[in-house]
Amino acid sequence: MSNKKALAYKLLDNIEPITDNWIEAIKQDKLIKSSRKLTFTSIKDHLPELLTVIFRAFAGEINIKLDNCDQDRGESHGFSRAIQNFDTEEIAREYYLLKEILLHRLQEDLLVSSPQEIIEAIATLNQVIDEVMANSFKSYTQRRLNQLENLHTQLLLTNQELTRLIEDHRDNLSYLTHEIKNPLTSIIGYSDLFLRQQQIKPLASTIDNLGHIEQVLTQGRKILRLVNDTLEISSYSKGKIKLTSQSVDVCQLLDSVAISLKSAIEAKGLQLIASCTPEPLKIQTDSLRLQQIISNLVSNAIRYTATGTIKVLCQQISSDRFKIVVSDTGIGISQADYQRIFEPYFRVTQPDRCVVPEGVGLGLAIVSQLVKLLGGEIQLESEINVGSTFVIILPIT
Repeated sequence: MSNKKALAYKLLDNIEPITDNWIEAIKQDKLIKSSRKLTFTSIKDHLPELLTVIFRAFAGEINIKLDNCDQDRGESHGFSRAIQNFDTEEIAREYYLLKEILLHRLQEDLLVSSPQEIIEAIATLNQVIDEVMANSFKSYTQRRLNQLENLHTQLLLTNQELTRLIEDHRDNLSYLTHEIKNPLTSIIGYSDLFLRQQQIKPLASTIDNLGHIEQVLTQGRKILRLVNDTLEISSYSKGKIKLTSQSVDVCQLLDSVAISLKSAIEAKGLQLIASCTPEPLKIQTDSLRLQQIISNLVSNAIRYTATGTIKVLCQQISSDRFKIVVSDTGIGISQADYQRIFEPYFRVTQPDRCVVPEGVGLGLAIVSQLVKLLGGEIQLESEINVGSTFVIILPIT
């Protein structure tokens, strides 16, 4: 048996520990930010099967380049990571970590091999992993293109709703036009650039092309989010929203919101402190609408807070009521704007700040409408350059 085969079979016998080591390295790596919001199981998914293919190819049992190979040659990895919103640099980083792990595991065996065997083994292993990575990029690109096509269809389907929206919100027409213009211009520009490059060079897994696709998807999603939020505001004002009452554990819901906003919190270097009493805190309400209230309040706090802490408290205050308190150390709100901040499209600005926070001013308007729908009330305390505290009082049933 050749030295490469012996090394490959050793790796095949240790699929599970190698998989665990790889996942742990991915979770700990600061350059793979997309993994932070995923569970161990989500990251693992197809990795044992992928490693089996790599090790069998390393042993010379299969050829990854053959079109008729019936093994998963990395396609599932690229497809899965596209769904999980990894970028290409993060996928490349995953394979770099894998190489480090495998070389470390084979270190003792390589040290007793001849120089020629060491060079041949490392070269073959690198070649196999690079070929699998290329297949991953190929399927990743195809998935991104599919997402782009789906987004295009969604934009077409929302066109009719957007037309009706403009009729219902003529006073805000100029504002909406301004907000939609920038991402729409980016979509057109990046799409045109991508298509012109494709006419010169057929589809290939290049970083430039993937970057253009990412930009189109990002800007397209901004438009859809703006349209969807505005449609939701319109539905509230027309009384078209129907509530679904169900048993909800507020503490579990708060944990879910905290996890979903973790990356946004970390991106700005903020600290999130969340607490819930008693635990569990069971209520009867519309789970989705309650989650929207908390998410929008925390997202608003993140948007207007440059440094410091955001605190979220859910607490039962009587036999029939509970409160949600969201406080931040942000720019604050003047008393003159206390009422206006709940109006659609209104955003807090300060004369000494040249940068206006991202957003269109719909988050707090949605919160205000939802609180009314759930039979509650909203209170605000704020001080300029100190921070703001929103208190929501809601019925337990």
